[in-house]
Amino acid sequence: MKVMTFSHYKEVTEEILKDSYAIVIDLLRATSTMIWAISNGANVIIPVENILEAKLFKKLNESVLLGGERGGLKIEGFDLDNSPLSYKKEVVFGKAIVMTTTNGTRALKKASFAKRIFLGSFINAKKTAEYILKEALKDDMQKIAIVCAGTEKKFTLEDILCAGYFADIFKTCLEKIEVDDLSLASYELYKKFENDPHEILKYSYHYNHLKKLGFEADLEFCLKKDFVDCVCEYKNLVVEKV
Repeated sequence: MKVMTFSHYKEVTEEILKDSYAIVIDLLRATSTMIWAISNGANVIIPVENILEAKLFKKLNESVLLGGERGGLKIEGFDLDNSPLSYKKEVVFGKAIVMTTTNGTRALKKASFAKRIFLGSFINAKKTAEYILKEALKDDMQKIAIVCAGTEKKFTLEDILCAGYFADIFKTCLEKIEVDDLSLASYELYKKFENDPHEILKYSYHYNHLKKLGFEADLEFCLKKDFVDCVCEYKNLVVEKV
């Protein structure tokens, strides 16, 4: 099994992803929020790239919820922001949610070249990694691509840290595994800070940007590991529970 990590979704191409399973990570906060919403009973999440497209869905079906952010903040006229804490069961249960975010929804779209696409986060990483390994072995799939969303079209540290946790799980579960250099670097970084990711992320741009906006609770939420028993897959243009 070969594990490849990409620091930003703009690095991936159809040629790279076409024979792989992909894990898309936008740890702070899009994939964490989508996973939490699905675990709280949302029927589907429809990721879209722009605000106008999201509003068109609402015009066609008023029952859908609009969620997302620009610059980390709620979009004017939307029902929800991009904070996982906003996606409570009483709000999202039985609902379809149309989401657009600065990085995460674009990363999911770009990963659509892969054979299957899963959402990654600390909050459900172990469950997701174990499911992917089971399915990959059944499907004779030999490549796993970890696609980091990045921040503002650049590398972002928190996604790489989460990619390192996935690499750690894969290395633990597989006897024979090949990792590329970025997977190895993310693994080494994660192992150094696995007990306190805040210790390294407190120096990073996006972490501090969200902190300045008042989202400290979101940071605590998204950096907790494996408390969500839910695997989410992006297929047929929607995110669903597998």
